[in-house]
Amino acid sequence: MRPSSEFTNQVEDAYAHLYDLVYLRTQALAGLLVPDQSLNPKEKAWQLHHLLLEVIADLRPDAHVPVASRPWRRHQLMTSRYVRAMDIEAVLNELGISRRTFYREHRIAVEALATSLWTRLSTPLSDSTELAPTMPSSHEPLAHLEILRLETARLVQAGRFARVGAVVEGALTVMGKMLRQHDIEVHTQIPEALPSVSVDENLLRQLLLSVLEYLIEPVQHGTMRLTASAQATTVHLSAHIEPDAATRQVWPIEAEAKMQALQELAALSSAQMSSVRLGSSIIACDLQLPVAERTVLVVDDNEDVLELFRRYLSAHPYHVVTARTAQDALALARQLKPYAITLDLMMPGQDGWDLLQTLLTQPETDHIPVIVCSVLKQKALALSLGATAFLDKPVSEQAILGALQALQAG
Repeated sequence: MRPSSEFTNQVEDAYAHLYDLVYLRTQALAGLLVPDQSLNPKEKAWQLHHLLLEVIADLRPDAHVPVASRPWRRHQLMTSRYVRAMDIEAVLNELGISRRTFYREHRIAVEALATSLWTRLSTPLSDSTELAPTMPSSHEPLAHLEILRLETARLVQAGRFARVGAVVEGALTVMGKMLRQHDIEVHTQIPEALPSVSVDENLLRQLLLSVLEYLIEPVQHGTMRLTASAQATTVHLSAHIEPDAATRQVWPIEAEAKMQALQELAALSSAQMSSVRLGSSIIACDLQLPVAERTVLVVDDNEDVLELFRRYLSAHPYHVVTARTAQDALALARQLKPYAITLDLMMPGQDGWDLLQTLLTQPETDHIPVIVCSVLKQKALALSLGATAFLDKPVSEQAILGALQALQAG
């Protein structure tokens, strides 16, 4: 049985907000695909998020399907767009397709994913069934504005942080044809719980693609292992290739020059790179990537609120810095370039409204997401001025963590 048109539209909407965990809590599919009543909305959002990624992996064609076929292109398109969180322009460039082709293939892929998800429903819906809207229609303009702010903030964060596992998976997808041509068997050991790294995602992807090409090019028949581990301040990523004994090859002399070029590219990515030869033909490339320290600047004149936010966030991967005046907050924002700022609106001297406009109009700080936390019921005004999100005081731990997690590009 084919999915209803409304169900397919909801699937497309869910992918459009895949990394907005706050939005997914009330998305219509959360109740349908994650019916466990014992889960709270946050847990349902995470399960829906992982399920949506899982069915993209299921879309991967069988090995006998030609790599240049449309099924492979659709799988690559959805992997790049959502698993690797690339923007549409980057997907167009990577796949060499037009915008019109992108939207056509994207819709076909969404319909295939909707069919896969449809089969998981314990009680399939008829095409006439009306799914509950994600948000009441009376709030749609405000909801759309909030979603726009979050999407903009996530795009900014994508340039500051990268998820190693997603970059590795994407690079292997791009290198798939070359790996098959050289008959290279790949083994990966990339823990899901690896911390993000403070490396531009596009630079890291290009670096890893160059490393893989460097390792694969002189080899016919062999094994490549990709492993990663977290250390105190770095993530160690290693690519190790070993040709089969019968086809061992010595790396050409120009390989040294290529390695130097790769090390220069690594330096541009804020990474350190080294190569290790094991015998005459086995080689490993090691990358040391700086772990991302997500600093949150909490601005509030109430010391109790500052202490509360310290307790909320310090148990999670956030470094908390506080400010009690607008002047101190602006100086710290310029100096630290924090991951996000939480801002109270009612402060003595220069109030939060003035500080919000200053932060969002100065080039040193205009890229920093600002989460307004206030007793004032002026969410629409805060969002219209450029705030990324608005939380009503008193702010719960779940609310502030959800708002910060919504900023993550993965």
